[in-house]
Amino acid sequence: MADWPAKKNAAFNVHFPIYDADGDLVTGAASLDSEVSIDHGTFADCSNEATEIATSSGVYYLALTADEMNGDIITTITKTSTSGAKTAVNVMYTVTRQLVDLAFPVTSGRGWT
Repeated sequence: MADWPAKKNAAFNVHFPIYDADGDLVTGAASLDSEVSIDHGTFADCSNEATEIATSSGVYYLALTADEMNGDIITTITKTSTSGAKTAVNVMYTVTRQLVDLAFPVTSGRGWT
C-alpha cells in the first residue's frame, strides 16, 4: 500500500486536502461521499469513506480496495456537505510493476551493493 506509483489491482490509500473557496483547509468535513471511476467509467460509490487524518488537520485519506484500483487510470472525487467546501479530485495512473518489483540480486558484479 505504501509504494508509489499506485499499483494496479492492489489496495491503496490516497491522501488529499479538502479546501474551501478561499483555499483554506476544511477541518471536520461533514457527510463525506467518495466515488471512484475506473478507466473513464461512471463514478460509483467507494467501498470506504474518506477519513480525516488526526483532528482538525484538513487532510483526508481514502482507502481504495484492490477492485477499485483495477484499472490504468483511477479517478476519485470526495464531496462534503460542509458549506463552502470544494470537491476533492484525485487522478492516479497505475502501474503493474513498482520500483520494488524491479530489484535484482547481486550477481556477477551486475547488482547494486
